[in-house]
Amino acid sequence: MSDFTDILHDRLIKMEEKILTEEIPERGKLALLRRQIIIVRRYMSTQRDVFARLATEKFLWMSDDDRNRMQENAERLGRCIDELDDFVARTAVITDEIHAFISEATNKRIYTMSMLAIVFLPSTFLTGLFGVNLNGIPGSEFKFAFSVFCLLLSCLISFVIWWLKRGKLL
Repeated sequence: MSDFTDILHDRLIKMEEKILTEEIPERGKLALLRRQIIIVRRYMSTQRDVFARLATEKFLWMSDDDRNRMQENAERLGRCIDELDDFVARTAVITDEIHAFISEATNKRIYTMSMLAIVFLPSTFLTGLFGVNLNGIPGSEFKFAFSVFCLLLSCLISFVIWWLKRGKLL
């Protein structure tokens, strides 16, 4: 069993190294590893209990050396179970880190989209307002009205970007 727990430990270390380099392991691998650890722990705990019980019972066919070996096996299995409990806790930490990475990436995307909306909201409002085809719009008879309107929109967008940078939002 210790060979198998060493294999599980190596796989866990590889996942932890991926997390340290901010790389998310493939989907499902962490869940598979965690499930294997829990299943192995469940079987090992019953074996530990059996060995501990055999070590304490006074069977006529069992010598003191056999009882000592049973006790040693129970203690070794107990240490393996403690190690497996540690593995489960480490997988929980890895899961928390993955959730933190995903949350941080989502927050960055939302922030970027919010900044784009802030930058283009005034120009969208004004183009919508002046895009209405009604007679009597101010400046409709001026032949450079569209150019002036585009220049004013550029100035407005530049002002919003400057305001965001000044407030350390962008």
